[in-house]
Amino acid sequence: MNRRTLLQTTVAAFAASTYTSAFSQDKKVRTKVLLRSSWQTVNIGDIAHTPGMLALLEKHRPDAEVTLWPSSVDRGVEEILRARFPKLTIAKNKAEQLTALLDCDFFLHGSGPSLVGLNELSQARIADMPYGIGGVTLNDSQITDHRELLANARFIFLRDTDSLRAVEASGITGPQIAFGPDATFAIDLRDDAAAARLLNEHKMEPGRSARFHDSAGHLIGRSILKKRRQIRIASG
Repeated sequence: MNRRTLLQTTVAAFAASTYTSAFSQDKKVRTKVLLRSSWQTVNIGDIAHTPGMLALLEKHRPDAEVTLWPSSVDRGVEEILRARFPKLTIAKNKAEQLTALLDCDFFLHGSGPSLVGLNELSQARIADMPYGIGGVTLNDSQITDHRELLANARFIFLRDTDSLRAVEASGITGPQIAFGPDATFAIDLRDDAAAARLLNEHKMEPGRSARFHDSAGHLIGRSILKKRRQIRIASG
């Protein structure tokens, strides 16, 4: 097992164990989960938040009916999600989103770089819907400006220890505030057809590493490391 695979496996296992306790509460009561996620589709990281969280819900709350409230599922993302999670409901327009807000039992803010779904999270609270926040980064202003909203969450999982320390230092308390990895680590999707096309396009072979050179013929990774060393020496 290489280092990258080991890291991904380890963090995914930790994510599963972290979210299990939160998702396992009140199994007989809450069966309809409204997931606010799918912030954008311009890069693979933003795409991966949602299938990672859906995989965690599938594993630890297999009884739940999940409705996704997305910002964007274009560029083929909707088709990928529906193929992997055929029972998933996607609320794409305002009417469907309002219905989901009224019909679901629990609001889950998915992983992301901040409270990207703050407006919808606030709507859930106004609707008296229990809510939780899974795998986000919070800055100081968000913690200060939304203390009450955060304090009333059933759980808050912070994807970095700086955010966790900041929340703890603020004095905000709640049923469960802890470190929780970005749900991206739980993704189990592969697009073998696209990967094969990419390998073929760049004349690469599966299982073999690639070396990239700049226009002068220097190995890119090696030149970057050399420049970093020069910077350290100069600033030392």
